[in-house]
Amino acid sequence: MNRTSLVIFILLVSIGAFGLANYFKDKPTQELSQPQQLTPPPKPLKKPIVHYPVPEPVLEQPSPPPKQNDSVVKSQEPQLPESLPSIHESDQSIQSSLGSLFENNNFTKLLFMDNFIQKFVATIDNLPEKRLPRAHLPIKAPGGKFLVSGTVEAPQTSSRNNKRYSSYVIFLESIDLNSAMKIYTHFYPLFQTAYEQLGYQHAYFNDRLVYVLDNLLETPNTPDPIQLAQPAVLFTYADPQLERLSSGQKVLLRIGQEQRQKVITILKQYRKALTNLQLK
Repeated sequence: MNRTSLVIFILLVSIGAFGLANYFKDKPTQELSQPQQLTPPPKPLKKPIVHYPVPEPVLEQPSPPPKQNDSVVKSQEPQLPESLPSIHESDQSIQSSLGSLFENNNFTKLLFMDNFIQKFVATIDNLPEKRLPRAHLPIKAPGGKFLVSGTVEAPQTSSRNNKRYSSYVIFLESIDLNSAMKIYTHFYPLFQTAYEQLGYQHAYFNDRLVYVLDNLLETPNTPDPIQLAQPAVLFTYADPQLERLSSGQKVLLRIGQEQRQKVITILKQYRKALTNLQLK
């Protein structure tokens, strides 16, 4: 069964505005003693060039419940609202849709559901950058502290850190890809709205998401342990090429090689699904 990734989940169901809103002030009107010159009307907003379109969602009729004697696997068919709420009133709807994928509410232990769509979009947008604003992440930070092994003169990453991220990898492996994509496409207008609220009036969020996945897929598969340096208080990667990686790529470095390979495999599946939505 195909699985989606943490990024997808975070992406969909993976999905932040930094609280950046556009405020517009009306210009004061002035009475002119001379005839007012006519100004050309404002140019209409340019439509973005869409490379990977997202189709309009189609609500399917629910299947009849199975008979009591039937032996079936529990369905992960998501519950989708018939109409979309406004982005500022979407938390309950997206939480219900995500919750319908699981038998329990364990996903709420890993995610922040308040302003989830805005936080998801903002986080995705910043993953290819050098720094990731942690105050607006839709996912909760792992417990414990970053552990270092080796020596004072030659510090290196510790394999004990991998356990801090194992629950996230297991969680993303448990998401059904088809169900995740149904949630993503259904709520996509709200993801696009959140992206435009960040200031991208002429851009398409799904294209940005594919670009971010491409960036993550370029993460080097560096074997463990990774050599570190400590020029100040915080540790950095001793290899300058690793230190120059994006914030999202560094996240994949931190989870360890074995778990990184699992996530990379899921991200590839997710990218393939996102770039073929118009064919479904």
